[in-house]
Amino acid sequence: MKNVTIDVYMDTVCPWCRMGDASLITALKELPEGINATVRYHAYQLNPGIRKEGEDYRKVMIGRLGGEAQFEARMKQYNQTGALFDLNYNMDLVKITPNSELSHQLIAITPEHQQSNLIVNLYTAYFEQGLDIGDVDTLADIAQASGIMDDRVALKARLLKGEGLEKVEEGQRDARRLGIRGVPFYVINEKHALSGLQSPADLINVFQQQ
Repeated sequence: MKNVTIDVYMDTVCPWCRMGDASLITALKELPEGINATVRYHAYQLNPGIRKEGEDYRKVMIGRLGGEAQFEARMKQYNQTGALFDLNYNMDLVKITPNSELSHQLIAITPEHQQSNLIVNLYTAYFEQGLDIGDVDTLADIAQASGIMDDRVALKARLLKGEGLEKVEEGQRDARRLGIRGVPFYVINEKHALSGLQSPADLINVFQQQ
């Protein structure tokens, strides 16, 4: 049996990370026999300076991309590329660029075997439903719907007091140490790095070579 450890650096508000996650899930389902894969998720905030209450999505993106035309083209790109991974992007519903710190805290305090499902649900909530995943009540709803934690009041208290924040900050430090400047980013067996969106076939090929 060959053991492969996959460290995934991602952000919950990153459209490309959502596609990368879908690609990874497909690759893991199609792995040849004899390969045992372990996935570990690490926080990387694309917008760490965003206010805690979030900011206007369109305004933030137009400022980053350089204009209205570039913004509209990027929204179409998300839809077209996402479709290749059977993903829907309802970007017209996305009004807020949230600070993703709380969502990363939620991932950090979730049992590892439930993290993948939670991350899928966070992506769906943001990119398909336009929900504000920087809002603690929204996160509590997603956690409850994901079958992770039933006590919403206790969960909100844990997040607001900073539980999981140390793990989030550790991910950010590790990303800086590795020189990561964009996500998704994968480190295979702590030695082989892959940057950007990868196809399932490309991921499987790398896993087999380890």
